[in-house]
Amino acid sequence: MRRINCNNEMEKPELDLMTISALPPEILVDILSRLPVNSICCMRCVSKAFLKTADDLFLATMHMRRHFLTTCSTTTTEVPRLVFLDERPFRRYALLYPLKYDGHDLLTKSKQAIVSYFGSRRHFYSAAFVFYNLFGFTRRSCFTGLNLERSCLLVNPFKGEVLMLPSVSDVQVPSNSLCDVDWYGMGFDNITNSFKIVRVSTNKKDYLAAEVLVLGTSSWRELHTVPPCFPTCKSAYAHGDMHWLVHGDDGSSVCILSFDFQKEEFYLTPPPASLGKKPDLWKFLHLLNFKGYLALVNLSSLEDRDMKTWKIKFVEIWGLKNYNNNEWVLNYKLDSKDHLFEDLEPTSLSKCGEWEHGIFFNDESDCSTYTFFMDLRHISMKYVLLEEFMERL
Repeated sequence: MRRINCNNEMEKPELDLMTISALPPEILVDILSRLPVNSICCMRCVSKAFLKTADDLFLATMHMRRHFLTTCSTTTTEVPRLVFLDERPFRRYALLYPLKYDGHDLLTKSKQAIVSYFGSRRHFYSAAFVFYNLFGFTRRSCFTGLNLERSCLLVNPFKGEVLMLPSVSDVQVPSNSLCDVDWYGMGFDNITNSFKIVRVSTNKKDYLAAEVLVLGTSSWRELHTVPPCFPTCKSAYAHGDMHWLVHGDDGSSVCILSFDFQKEEFYLTPPPASLGKKPDLWKFLHLLNFKGYLALVNLSSLEDRDMKTWKIKFVEIWGLKNYNNNEWVLNYKLDSKDHLFEDLEPTSLSKCGEWEHGIFFNDESDCSTYTFFMDLRHISMKYVLLEEFMERL
């Protein structure tokens, strides 16, 4: 209710009752944990009290459990599914831009997020994993190309924060078995209420080790078991576990290597049986979190021997709806009608992910980098040249 004083001036309503100090902390955290991420980030600018609450680890834990770690959760639209790492030579630092796609032909910087500055020109970075709204990057030397520091950065695009993960480990690496490849994954253990990062290290010959870092601690802890096979660059987090698409024993089949953050154990998940066997099958498949479920994208293709290229026959999107019984459901099957996929070269697609109305692919087959956006509302395909977006920065 507004009051009118004798001078006919409106008085501001008094807020004596429902101030932030009037709410018990646990009630306030429960309320805020139901909000979108970008709303919580905006709230940090309201007052010091809100800033302290928004940065509280307990709120992050509650929010993560409520919005992401349940089986029936769906990916919310405020998560920055699209990010661009700017490593152009004239930049003093590497920059991470969260992006927004308008559904037509325009990429713009997300208004809700902050540009993250990290690194230097002495290193280059590779995407290691995506966990909710957090992105992991490994760092290598520009001079040697080696991961001698075994460095991994954790980036939060909504806050513009960068965390260098500890390098201290209790794993004793043999002097003749230096690790040249590390794979990472991040998850949440809702039993211990802790965030964990798993690292698998190998020299791809005779050495393999697995470690876990509990976020907030200062060193990695060696696991007693190692995965039955090597992880790969195709990975996704879903249903509380980390998953990698791996090669089968015969080279013509695939499987999914998974890590349980509660039990701290590796296990294998079979793909849809209909995929069967095919030479280099792994090249035509992609793993992602799609609408809250673990999904597998199959770019079924035929080889054009004259042109030495592959042509997509159809695209399938499978979802793992029952994790206990390994039950896959075919959500979409898109035929190559009206030359829908004629611009896609299936073996040159490096990344696959979800955007607001479908899925996207990165094509880095030549000097230019294209991002293809598949709109599943009315089954259409458009692409954006990233160099054109960079020119507008």
